Amino acid sequence: MKKNADIRRKVHFWLAACIALALTGLSGCGRNARDRQETESPGESPWEDEITIMYVDEGDQNFLAYIHEAEKKLQMKINVLFYPTNADSRHGKVSSLLAAGDSSVDIFAVNDEMINAFKYEGYLEPLQNDVMNAEAVQAFDPDYLKETVMVGEEIYSAPYMLDVLVLWINDKWLKEAGLTGIEKEEDFYRFITYDWGEGRYAYGGSWEKTYVYNELGEFINLFGGDYYNWQDEKTREAVRFFRECIDKGYTPKDQMIDQYDQMNQKFIDGKYGMVFMYSGGVKTYVNAGVYGEDQIHMSPLPDLGGNQVTYIGSWQYALNKASLNKEAAKRFMSYAISKEGNRLYAEMADRIPARGDLLEEDLNITGYEELRQFLHSVDVEVRPIPANSMDYLETVGELFQKYMLGELDLESYCSMMQELVDENM
Repeated sequence: MKKNADIRRKVHFWLAACIALALTGLSGCGRNARDRQETESPGESPWEDEITIMYVDEGDQNFLAYIHEAEKKLQMKINVLFYPTNADSRHGKVSSLLAAGDSSVDIFAVNDEMINAFKYEGYLEPLQNDVMNAEAVQAFDPDYLKETVMVGEEIYSAPYMLDVLVLWINDKWLKEAGLTGIEKEEDFYRFITYDWGEGRYAYGGSWEKTYVYNELGEFINLFGGDYYNWQDEKTREAVRFFRECIDKGYTPKDQMIDQYDQMNQKFIDGKYGMVFMYSGGVKTYVNAGVYGEDQIHMSPLPDLGGNQVTYIGSWQYALNKASLNKEAAKRFMSYAISKEGNRLYAEMADRIPARGDLLEEDLNITGYEELRQFLHSVDVEVRPIPANSMDYLETVGELFQKYMLGELDLESYCSMMQELVDENM
């Protein structure tokens, strides 16, 4: 991503700012259904304010415990509703609520793909004069904010969780192939080409049409290509590598319908030897009892002659312009991104905090030290996501799948990708 080289250098707020860097229909009403300790008399409430948040991880008890602490701190009743787990459904649910001017949800948890679309649509309340004021923004990289959450001088969301695209590998598979790691090019290709037997694949992916752009961009970086130049030989080398993975059986065709949930389950079940997954996936592996040095763990990126670069993103809170509880919502958001509030969230929810200054401190978070080591060995950059994010990403995925299935040859695929990038970037 040569055009993003300056962003890559500056976006090191989670890395350069701390060289010793410490380190996814309302489907449920988890918080509403939870028993409360407080006793309310008829016509009397102990809460000063009340808000409703729509959050991403369905039934996450750690997050609900954090919300309970925030309620006590802020003297505020906080209802939590959960998104549908499917990313398309999640995006569609928020879009429909915002477009309808629905005020039932005050705050939406959004990721980079969502905010890159919603920030242009006029349905979100700007935050730069209060929640993301001059003092608050100092905790976040200005280039990340500019590329992701801002339009002009207006800021439309407040980051609370950092996510890093990580290479995960099953150590048992390494030992089976007679390897201790895949950092060297020859070791990587030995792992990829090893005969794993029926139903086992060296590499597994999330190639559903709205997800595959993560891995596509990652491998273009690893091969030293340029996402903005599809005539670049290194870009094409990465594309040819993907096709080779299918043609030679290093990875299965059926993963073209898989998002991260399906990919992770196959990885956990022993179908794949390595995958690219965001750092938040550590909880999935821990809960499945497969996380550890001798099981599934993070791996340094292989040296394929390109750039040791990986993507970062964040989850953020965005305020519904139709909210009837804006002041209370802003009070929660301000606390959530404060040093105290973000640390509490990180340690209780077991997630990497978004604030750069917190990453200089020791935190009790699963995978924290491992992610620190991973980040020491890589550069990071923001993903190239245009304003029409979901339509663009879907088209990227559709073209990729047609190429992988042999419906497009290399020249046609690269030509169509160049046209798509030129039109949108």
